[in-house]
Amino acid sequence: MSIPSTPELIEPSATDLAAFEALFRQSSAIGATPAGGLHRLAASAEDGQVRDLFRDWLEAHGFEVRIDAVGNLFGLMTFDPDAPYLLCGSHLDSQPSAGRFDGVYGVLAGAVAVSSLVRQLLERGEVPRCNLAVVNWTNEEGARFQPSLIGSGVFTGALTLDSAWESRDGDGIRLKDALQAIGYLGNDHVDLNIAGYVEIHVEQGAGLESSQTAIGVVRETWAALKRRVRFDGEQNHTGPTPMAARRDALLAAAHTITAVHDEALLHGVQMHSSVGRIEVYPNSPNVVPSRVSLLIEYRSRDVDLLSAASERLDATLHAIADKTMTSFEVESSVLRSPARLHDGFAALAHGVGAELGLSTTDSMTVAGHDAISLNRHYPVCLLFIPSSNGVSHNEAEYTSDQDMHNGLRMLTGLLHRACTSSASLG
Repeated sequence: MSIPSTPELIEPSATDLAAFEALFRQSSAIGATPAGGLHRLAASAEDGQVRDLFRDWLEAHGFEVRIDAVGNLFGLMTFDPDAPYLLCGSHLDSQPSAGRFDGVYGVLAGAVAVSSLVRQLLERGEVPRCNLAVVNWTNEEGARFQPSLIGSGVFTGALTLDSAWESRDGDGIRLKDALQAIGYLGNDHVDLNIAGYVEIHVEQGAGLESSQTAIGVVRETWAALKRRVRFDGEQNHTGPTPMAARRDALLAAAHTITAVHDEALLHGVQMHSSVGRIEVYPNSPNVVPSRVSLLIEYRSRDVDLLSAASERLDATLHAIADKTMTSFEVESSVLRSPARLHDGFAALAHGVGAELGLSTTDSMTVAGHDAISLNRHYPVCLLFIPSSNGVSHNEAEYTSDQDMHNGLRMLTGLLHRACTSSASLG
């Protein structure tokens, strides 16, 4: 009795690699900064332009394009309408003055991988057990609109559509109106039966580069505690107002920033913290600030550490308010739990890496990704490729063409094995 052989792994062709490079160059020109980075905030004019580029590419390569009510843009390749979809993707929006690779790579590599895979499956006469799709999630970064992961959050039900629509930027513009302005307030109800989700991303750390490893297979995610805190003081003139009489909301915020930083120092490498954004009113040189909002983050693998930090922060905020004669309000507080990604999917990824001759290692992510949203409901595989010097959210962010090609080979091969394997990912 003969044992059926495993079909040869499908890889992108030289033409596919060239198509990816051209698409990546075109993307990098939209919202480009003088220092070679990217400034392309969610639902901005630049975001609209890169969405147009992506949509046109998908349609030209035979995808069915669908856009849902929060602007998530899907490209579908359907073999059997009754079969589930193997989905891949990431996001096209960026942080302010950021890099060209973060998120963008996963969307464009996903599109090229699916296109290449479908073409070659048809040429071979192979019928996959899954349909294939690529997605650009709306507002992953959370730079212009908060929270982050809005598009994938709505898709998975973690966030309501109405609350996503009502999210406002610093100028008071609603996400719903911003999406409508760029032509991406969709009306499709994209309710896909998903067999699994794959996201490939630059590492945003130096681990792979340091170990000279081609691919990281993420097994775990850190937890994150995110709070928005507002201090209220009293607006007054900075000249004649005695120092002892001032109710300075910015001074209260400054004490909080140092306290948040010092909390992480108590725990060494087990915790990271930041205050990445402050909003000051009236923000005038000659006026004591009357209102300041802070966006505070703590990240750790250990939820107990975050809980203890949260309790200490509550006590610290009360003490700071008393000391500065201000008041405060915690306007929002969200804990994103740590998670373990699908073990079977990770094992499949390691196997594909071995078939391709690409060195792989298990990785962990401290940063948030849309994969974390999807992981609550579906089998998920998150892959990393090296980041030069670990620099991210910075115009100097860089990943070599060879590393991007390796990632595209890995993604194509993994999608091939996952959509043709007889074993279920569930």
